[in-house]
Amino acid sequence: MKKIYNMLLLAALSMTMFSCSTWDSPYYVDDIVGTWVSYYGHDGYGDYDIWGYDQVTYEFYSNYTGRYYYYSYYGTMYYLLFDWDTRGDRLIIYYEDGDNDYLYYGFDRNGDLILSTDSRFYQYTAYRPTGWYYDKAKEMPTGSELKAAPAVESGATVTDSPRGIKTRKDVKAVKDAKAKE
Repeated sequence: MKKIYNMLLLAALSMTMFSCSTWDSPYYVDDIVGTWVSYYGHDGYGDYDIWGYDQVTYEFYSNYTGRYYYYSYYGTMYYLLFDWDTRGDRLIIYYEDGDNDYLYYGFDRNGDLILSTDSRFYQYTAYRPTGWYYDKAKEMPTGSELKAAPAVESGATVTDSPRGIKTRKDVKAVKDAKAKE
């Protein structure tokens, strides 16, 4: 009896070790394909809303390309093209202007995409799926109402924070600037 128990224990242990070694990511790449709009963030002080011109949108296409939409200071919507890839629980975004974002990603219980710079998700931005082009086999849209992002001028300041993470400080700065107008 003890011999059968030991053999079963050894079989269970070997199956566990085998399954862990082939496990790459808790998510499927198809889960991230779609259109995602930021709507709230979380930091050490709690949750905060992201509204209006502070919202950014990611469109992840199934061919590992995408578009990043954002608003300028004056309310004009721009977009940047990017290539993306996943490695485990890391999302790597290569923007066309040369910037790269290395983010941790996951999904909460509501199905929202969570992007963070740290693996424990102490500070993150949540993105909800939207219906713009939420087809898994979608093509790149061609909209005349959108403008390609302006070229980066020499001497322009580049921030070190990822584009996909909207901090409370970022949201407050835009609200303060709008209030002064």
